Amino acid sequence: MLSPLPGLIVSTTTRARMPSHALYRPALGVVVQGAKQVLAGRRILDYRAGQGLVTGLAMPASGRVLTASRARPFMGVSIELDTSLLQQVLAGLDPAPSPLVAAAGLSVHTLPPPLLDCVARIVEAAQIDATGGVLVPTLLRELGYGLLTGPTGPDVAAMARPEGTLQRIADAVVHLRRHFRQPLQVDALAAASHMSVSLFYRRFRAATGMSPLQFQKQLRLLEARRLLETRSVNVTAAALAVGYESLSQFSREYQRSFGHSARHSLQGSASAPD
Repeated sequence: MLSPLPGLIVSTTTRARMPSHALYRPALGVVVQGAKQVLAGRRILDYRAGQGLVTGLAMPASGRVLTASRARPFMGVSIELDTSLLQQVLAGLDPAPSPLVAAAGLSVHTLPPPLLDCVARIVEAAQIDATGGVLVPTLLRELGYGLLTGPTGPDVAAMARPEGTLQRIADAVVHLRRHFRQPLQVDALAAASHMSVSLFYRRFRAATGMSPLQFQKQLRLLEARRLLETRSVNVTAAALAVGYESLSQFSREYQRSFGHSARHSLQGSASAPD
């Protein structure tokens, strides 16, 4: 993976890969060549060359490359999206796209040629303008315009509406990320989002593909993996540090999520070269 500029990642590989779990951030992910798959909860999204994945809020997910070879390597670009910039662009549109009421936090779209061209020019400009202070800001505004006026418009508009449902779910996600070690209080999250508990559950699942409890578990497991892989703690300490009271439950859920034991993560980090 290459990161010529903060918020911009260019990735290539010559082989298909197993799922890689991470905390996805609001971004546009574009496949230039090959194919990729993203899983969030029970939601499975495939996309290939000429298509893009719009991530509307931060969420745990796993991605894997489906199609790649030495003759035709997988090539992809990810560009983080600035919500404040999208809001500025949206304010200047007349008419503005109508955001989806129950917008999904992940959506796949076939991207029009002008938008793909803009992505290519951002990558090229990042190589020239290493600080990103001259060329890139104008191109990012152009990207925002293309996203809001093209087939991605309703999903991206949902990100840019501060009073919209997706942003209220995004605010709840911020709270979950800050307090994932503590017992889950769905009533408080729903009240802060100005929704009933039942509506909050429906909107949260529509946005993230999982329930608030499943979301919290994924945050805990990702942090536990980070602690284990950096050799900060042992397995028991990792479980306690992220909020688990039962080591056996932690071990089961870690194995189910990552496909291997927590001890394997710890041993893998210990065997890695310093």
